[in-house]
Amino acid sequence: MVVSPHKSMMPRESTRGRLRSHEACLNCRRKKTRCPAERPSCSNCLRLNQPCLYSPARRTSRGGQSEDRLASLEEKVNLILSGSRPVQGARPEKREELHDIPEVGYSKNSNPSSGDPSYDQISPGSGSVSLGFGNDDSNSQPSSATVSRGVELYFHYCNRQPIWCFDYEDLEDKGCLSDELVYSILALTARFSPKPWESQRYGSTARTLIMLRVANGTVDLETIESLCLLSYSSFIDGDVQLGRFHLGLAFQLCRSAMMDYESAYPSESPFTERKKRLFWSLQSLEQTYGQQNGFLSLPAEILRPFHGPPGAWQKDAESKLPPLPRDDIGCSTPTDIGIWSLALHFGWVWSRVRTYVSDCAQNRLKEPWRHDSMYAMVISDLTEVENKLSQCHRYDSVKFYERTADELRKNRAYWTPWLKLQFTYHCILTVLNHPFLYIVASQSNPNLSIPNAFWRRSSELVLLHATWLVRMIDMVSEKKMRLIDPFFGHAAAIAATVHLYYCCAVDPRLKQKSKIDFDKCRTFLKSFVPFSVACRILDQTLDKMTRIASGSEKVDYEWMPSRIHLSIPLMWDILQVNCTPESPETSTGGLLHPSLVPVISREEAGESSCTLEVIVAMSPEVTVNTADGGQAAHMQPQPRVSKINSAPSTPGSLALAEKLVAPADSLMMNTPWLWTGQFPDVESVDFQDTESSMGNVDGFSSWWDFGNL
Repeated sequence: MVVSPHKSMMPRESTRGRLRSHEACLNCRRKKTRCPAERPSCSNCLRLNQPCLYSPARRTSRGGQSEDRLASLEEKVNLILSGSRPVQGARPEKREELHDIPEVGYSKNSNPSSGDPSYDQISPGSGSVSLGFGNDDSNSQPSSATVSRGVELYFHYCNRQPIWCFDYEDLEDKGCLSDELVYSILALTARFSPKPWESQRYGSTARTLIMLRVANGTVDLETIESLCLLSYSSFIDGDVQLGRFHLGLAFQLCRSAMMDYESAYPSESPFTERKKRLFWSLQSLEQTYGQQNGFLSLPAEILRPFHGPPGAWQKDAESKLPPLPRDDIGCSTPTDIGIWSLALHFGWVWSRVRTYVSDCAQNRLKEPWRHDSMYAMVISDLTEVENKLSQCHRYDSVKFYERTADELRKNRAYWTPWLKLQFTYHCILTVLNHPFLYIVASQSNPNLSIPNAFWRRSSELVLLHATWLVRMIDMVSEKKMRLIDPFFGHAAAIAATVHLYYCCAVDPRLKQKSKIDFDKCRTFLKSFVPFSVACRILDQTLDKMTRIASGSEKVDYEWMPSRIHLSIPLMWDILQVNCTPESPETSTGGLLHPSLVPVISREEAGESSCTLEVIVAMSPEVTVNTADGGQAAHMQPQPRVSKINSAPSTPGSLALAEKLVAPADSLMMNTPWLWTGQFPDVESVDFQDTESSMGNVDGFSSWWDFGNL
């Protein structure tokens, strides 16, 4: 091969097998296409109507050799990666239908305490997953087929759940994707392939390429999208430090590009919608997984995704709020807010709840019944966001429970954000009214006297919405919907703590029902374990707390406690979704040296000083109605019995054979009174026999119909 003299001294890329052209414009170099190198604009850029830019003139050393810093650094990266090459031979392939990929669910009949739930796992080498990655050598670039399958897996499992960086047409031309975006997609989706261990290698390569972009000042939109994907992947893996690093770097790059200003989104740009989706996807991750306290934390009010009542914060923030992306799936009128954007609205309220829990954990609770408390402000924000929910998206309008599994699978782009919205709504009210928060607060502050009216109302709400979470879990199982976001597992763990709390109710019917709901939450959480380290740590935490509460290794149907012991450190771990491994060696990431890994002090969970003895002196009695397609409850309808048999009963005869009837004097046909061991005279209180004064309330709707969204 004849080489011109002025190119003979240029550095050769050992793994690409060709000489690097120093005349290519930045666009052609990014796309890895042949550049005609016309000045001032090449014909390729003129044809695509895009600005054509060239790298600045390079200095020449004394020996006459050109100093191409970018080429030199890329060559070093290739050597480090043992010969890996960028993806430049990939070609667009025909999109495959995913009807043969099974939706993984869980069985409501499985026994979570046995550790062997009867759900289909996505495991290495599983023959049930038809879209596995190709047999790539670990030291070679991913093949075209591997990239295509990774993109398909992304859209099947991860798109709009919760991140929404691009639509399918944005990735259709796979040969033009940047290297870091390809490796980031593979890092996120490898967990659903027969080779989940490849995720870490892909992620490491993607990080190297991203930092190379940053070092050379060639960051583009796909680079920030790659950080978004890597951040989500790290959160699924429970690597909070690495995930927040990726998220923080993406935010800083967005600020450098002024993407936090509305002026950065011109209507005539073809990338405007894609930039909107990226910016708000980052916000969605920040709401659920970001740092909620600390000096460097961003106040939630600054990125409020809607315009609430006028306040001081709006004077500086309103003018630069980026617009929400265009999302009309499932909307009935042009003025309706899209379901993904609505889920983002509720996610913002959830971020406020996370801050509230963090304040409670640090003993900074302001009396929640006060009008200026954070509890009252969060309820106000939630009501305002709920008021923005169009009728076309509401539970009674969409009738999720009537949809077929095939219909839900074909419209995952709508139903996964809809489920996220529903879970978030019920989880907000469950956590805000969780009795653990106020029991601990009253013990830590002897002068804090919680009014009976607040106890009554909050107890009604926590049981109401924890039961709704179980109902949503049941529907997801019945429809065989595969959910990936660890937030769903966290919601199940929170609901499980509430039902564990009610396992010591006086009423044996509620006690048995709470045990069944508790098992459902545990089994649903275990369905996330095969692909999410974060949910595996949550599951282990919940198992530890269950052993402490029951005093045994497993909770069976014979367990009918009158009091339980809740581990305070483990309860905070679940409510604050602390998924950090106890030892740095078990961390899945590689961001921090062990000397910098935050040390989380955990007291021994089995010590009596770290447990809370809980006694439920009187339990709620509720009416369960399974009309309207089973949307009201998850208990089978049975003839009403007027008297409870005191003899031991089987789970079926006790939990499912009786209708639970609400007391007539209840505010919401549900009046639980919840106390702890700190009140010594609670057992001597003479409660009225609610069953004798119940009256006929069969004409009322199911009690949790009031909590419907």
